[in-house]
Amino acid sequence: MNYEADIAIIGAGPAGSTAAYLLSKVGLKVILIDKCFFPRDKLCGGLVSAKALRLLEKIFDETEESLNQKQIINFSSNKFEFVCKKKSLAKCYTKVPTHFVERTVYDKFLLDKALDSGTKIIYGEEVKKVDLDSNILITSQGNKINSKYIIGADGANSILRKEFEGIGSIDKESWLKNLGFAFETYIAKDKLSFETDTMYLYFGYMKTGYAWVFPNKDKLVVGIGGLLKELNNKDFKTIFNSFLISLGLDKKTVDDYIKDIRGHPIPFGNFIENPVYKNTILIGDAAGLVNPVTGEGIYYAQRSAEIAVDVILKNYNNPGNLVEDYTKNLNLHLMPELLKTRKRRNMYFRIFNNYYLGKIVTFFMFRKVKYV
Repeated sequence: MNYEADIAIIGAGPAGSTAAYLLSKVGLKVILIDKCFFPRDKLCGGLVSAKALRLLEKIFDETEESLNQKQIINFSSNKFEFVCKKKSLAKCYTKVPTHFVERTVYDKFLLDKALDSGTKIIYGEEVKKVDLDSNILITSQGNKINSKYIIGADGANSILRKEFEGIGSIDKESWLKNLGFAFETYIAKDKLSFETDTMYLYFGYMKTGYAWVFPNKDKLVVGIGGLLKELNNKDFKTIFNSFLISLGLDKKTVDDYIKDIRGHPIPFGNFIENPVYKNTILIGDAAGLVNPVTGEGIYYAQRSAEIAVDVILKNYNNPGNLVEDYTKNLNLHLMPELLKTRKRRNMYFRIFNNYYLGKIVTFFMFRKVKYV
């Protein structure tokens, strides 16, 4: 089947659905293509930062209160703890809570916003071929989508990014240099003996990365992630196994959880310098726009979607300025923070991987925060 659209968007995660919503809202014909059927789960800690909440209110007019009422926010916690191996660095209580979502619910919520605004979607089909010159997509079922613009919001394994690599627009070696990997699983709250309403960050398990235990309403999200070049998958699993045992789980329970472990590459400081070519734009994880220390991606996915939409609308009838405008706006609004964080990354992990250094630094970091 042939489809015609003003904008074709690959990937219906937070980045793709946000872009689709904003573009459909102004009357453009938008088609989303996603290899999954929704709702679907996604490897992600599910942390929604304060700036992500502000962005949700700005774009969707959804406040913290409305997100709680609609049960989009799964859990909120005012407590967090930094740990080096088994030793606590800081255990604090904050006035402003940290919020967590289940990606199954959150992504479906955003997709429904896009669909309600007029977006059409093709479910369960992968994009197999992209013609960057004619803006034509071919799916795994042989469907052909012809559009004026293409947005790649299809994550760390983006097919559109690989097309950019094919024409030499992106340095593949540079991408792999800062590619991360994460393992994650769900653990029932009653399996652990410590407080399960607290956000925990664990250091000392790997050189450039950390482990986490994030609270949810009825379970815990437990994972580990860091730079892939420093380890191979086998080493990662071994470290994750050790981490789970350190939480107080017995070996049999850990073996059961390891069977259901989920792993996925994540951008970890490999931002693409020019994630735009002719009438095609990369956003979110596909463009490497993820915090290179924390791994936070939701905010950057939705903010880069907003930026891309603004640039497309501004240059809709004059796409010759797209490359310059998108790059300029990323450099203005997102890249300074991300580049500064990447520059300091090694320093951060050297500090928190050392108990005594970490203890001193967290004391000064959180001196205005209530200790518990």
